[in-house]
Amino acid sequence: MTRPTVAIAGGGIAGLTAACDLADAGYAVTLFEKRPFLGGRAYSYTDASGVTVDNGQHVFLGCCTEYVRLLERLGVRDAVHLQKRFRVPVVDKVWGESVLSAADLPPPAHLLPSLLRFRSLSPGEKALAGWALSQIQLTDRSRHPELDDITFEDWLLARKQSPRAIRSLWNLIVLPTLNGDISRVSADLALMVFQEGFLRSRHGANVGWAKVGLTELLAGAAQRYIEERGGEVRISQVVRTIELDGGEISRIVTDSGYVSANAYVLALPVESVLETLPEAVARAPFFSRIGRIQTSPIVNVHLWYDRPVWDRGFAAFLNTPVQWVFNKSKLWREPGPGQYLDISLSGARDFIDLPSTEILHLFSKEMLALLPETRGAELVRSLVVKQRDATFDAVPGIGRLRPTQVTPLRNLFLAGDWTQTGWPATMESAVRSGQMAAKEVIRTAAANRTNFVKSSAKP
Repeated sequence: MTRPTVAIAGGGIAGLTAACDLADAGYAVTLFEKRPFLGGRAYSYTDASGVTVDNGQHVFLGCCTEYVRLLERLGVRDAVHLQKRFRVPVVDKVWGESVLSAADLPPPAHLLPSLLRFRSLSPGEKALAGWALSQIQLTDRSRHPELDDITFEDWLLARKQSPRAIRSLWNLIVLPTLNGDISRVSADLALMVFQEGFLRSRHGANVGWAKVGLTELLAGAAQRYIEERGGEVRISQVVRTIELDGGEISRIVTDSGYVSANAYVLALPVESVLETLPEAVARAPFFSRIGRIQTSPIVNVHLWYDRPVWDRGFAAFLNTPVQWVFNKSKLWREPGPGQYLDISLSGARDFIDLPSTEILHLFSKEMLALLPETRGAELVRSLVVKQRDATFDAVPGIGRLRPTQVTPLRNLFLAGDWTQTGWPATMESAVRSGQMAAKEVIRTAAANRTNFVKSSAKP
């Protein structure tokens, strides 16, 4: 019998994962990506001067087990670094520097020694923070659906967390992981971050990063993996729309014509999904909920100095507009006389609409105050990268809006970090969504073997 065919729209991490899984399962996969490169929102490019620039600093944590397995599967695990022990320097512009780290103690006690030394909180605030961590560990989120209806700030206030503790400790973790301020994100997703990342094991929060540009890390390896298993990757190919025949898709329309397959996976950004569907389908309740999922921005400020100005690999910052700074020269181990720093701003609603010149002025000036060595250095180059739709907005109620990978159309499936994965908008969520979509394709094929595997035009 003819190998079943699957057309996948979207070459981000979710689409690539689904393609790899389905190719391994013996499916004839064709993946379409509208841009001339793969990777989705985790990409890099080389500018005219030959410098590699990531669109943003995409870190992962030790709890991101499926993402790490994908790297191992593609043979690129050695191109990333993962801490053996959680350790994050925290520079408070008012109270000085601390380090959050894991000790050789069982969770959650492994966090207590560094919490006791955390200079940004009073002794009373530290004691209450430790108590709140124990409450998070004991909470069975599956028994409390109401957690998705309140903000994490409200949850913390009900547990006697002070405004300073909320801003200086809790938001330090929540803002970058949920890409939203603690005052607006779902308590359910925030508790998930702490349970999986910090309280399940001592190593869940270990910080990882790519030692090369993101496109170099994933794109080529994923394409080779798919093609070596008989699949096809078509870049610079837009999936314009889908056409229906009864309760299923009959074909999709791409830049190069019509494509028919047995199954279809839309692994597109959430803001693009409804644009691909016929209007009548997009209005159906299952799909119309997707249109209510909003997005949250990220802004990255890239600064190149003529000399080294900072010896750390990365650090979080408090009481300053600067949130996180990554020393790309050190993380990428690039030799040279200068230094490349990346300021990452999550939930960047205050900055996304500002002119880039104004953003550069603000943050280059702020670096003079935070890093004294910059005062004698020349800022030789700078760049602002804005991602207005970087992730879904993790506001209360988001759990009811995120769709399953299975849709009312029998042969249409969804993948993307915004689908129901149980995880926030991370690379881990994207990988898991691709895995889940592939499993549903295979399950549907097994349940409908006679009708699913049929002769079809090769994409």
